[in-house]
Formats: sequence, C-alpha cells, structure tokens
Amino acid sequence: MNIVSTDFKFFIEYDSNPFILFSNEGAVLYLNKSAELLMGIHIERKIFDFALSYAPKSFGHKNTLLELSLGLFDFYGINVLYNNDDEIGIHLYTRPRGKITYEVKLEGYSKTDINLLLQANIELFNIQYSGKLYLLADYEIPELLIHQNRFSLLLRKIFELFEDSDSLSVSLKIKIGSMIVVEEKKYPIVILELQGSKRVTSSDMNIKESASDIHIDLHFKDNAITLEIPAIL
Repeated sequence: MNIVSTDFKFFIEYDSNPFILFSNEGAVLYLNKSAELLMGIHIERKIFDFALSYAPKSFGHKNTLLELSLGLFDFYGINVLYNNDDEIGIHLYTRPRGKITYEVKLEGYSKTDINLLLQANIELFNIQYSGKLYLLADYEIPELLIHQNRFSLLLRKIFELFEDSDSLSVSLKIKIGSMIVVEEKKYPIVILELQGSKRVTSSDMNIKESASDIHIDLHFKDNAITLEIPAIL
C-alpha cells in the first residue's frame, strides 16, 4: 500500500455528501460544505442522536442503509465513525434528485442576475417592513434563465407572509451536491430560504402553485419557506 501524505480534510470539505463531527456531548466540531445547508435547519441534535443510535458497538465504523428525510434532503444511507470516546462522526449519503420529465417552456425567460432581482424585491418589501432583515447571498451564482416578472411576483407574495415577523433572515446559495435533470440536461439547484419569527400560512397552497408554474419547488415550515430553483443557464 502506498503511503499518502495528502491532507484529506480538503476532500471531505467538498464531498457532495454531508459530514458532521460531534463531540461526545453533541457539540458540532466540524461540518463540511454539504452539511452547512442541512445544519441551517436546526436539526443538529436530531442528527447527533441518530449517530448514537446507529454507532458501532466498539471503535470503528458502521454503514447502514435506510430511508431518511431531513429538511430538503433525502438520504439512502449513513456511516457512523469513531475511534475515541471524545468524538463521533457521521456521513449521510444523499439520494439523487429525480428528473423533470415534462417539457419546460422557457417563453418569457431571460438571463437574470438572481442576486440583483432578489435585492430589488427586498428593497420594495423594506419600504413597509418594520422588522430587521438579514441577507446572506452567494454573489458567485451565475446569471440564470428566470421569468423575471413571475418570479418577482412570487417573491412579493412570499415576503408578504413575513410582514408581522420581528425579524427575517434571507439566504441564497447553491445546493451543494445536488443536480436536477431537465430534458436530459443536468443543472445545479439554487436554494432561497426565508426564515422569520412568524409567518402567515393560509395562502401556502396558492403560492406553491405559482411557484410550480415556473418550475420552482417550495418547502414550508411554520416560520420558514425554502425555494429550490433550477439553475438553468
């Protein structure tokens, strides 16, 4: 066997599957890029308890095939590892995203800087919003094909749901490790997440239909909404 001196942290950092290293008390010691979005859903304790439940009985690792859904992610298996009593790690293996098999009509779509479009809608919302708004954006996202008018209308409807929220956090990033297939072509997925202290839920179904019309998947929580946007280039 060849002896390799490479620092393997780089390869773990950019693995498409989430990896989290916990202390024996459940504190997060390290998480890779793929795990950052997952942990943003505030489920670290659930994952830690899961790691303990499926850990090997002695030092080493244990692979388990299972069906697991956490937030926006679906997993088909996990690998729990530890070689001392102070740390325990878990790899979660992401199930590939399915295909969009219907014909995607892009009439009215145009190349768009999604960050600029989002900023414009935030400024409109801020005119009458009295709470605090926090934005975390990935400015390296390339221009996408977006139906600007319908997407802006969708954003305005979604922002309105958080008008009575004391604060609102907005994040925009690429979903690492996930691709969507549209008419046999692979595209990355952009995640837009809004989370407040409270929101209106009565119009969720209507908003979901509006999003589906422009090929966007919506996921609802009590105080949050997440959009999965195909990054059609």
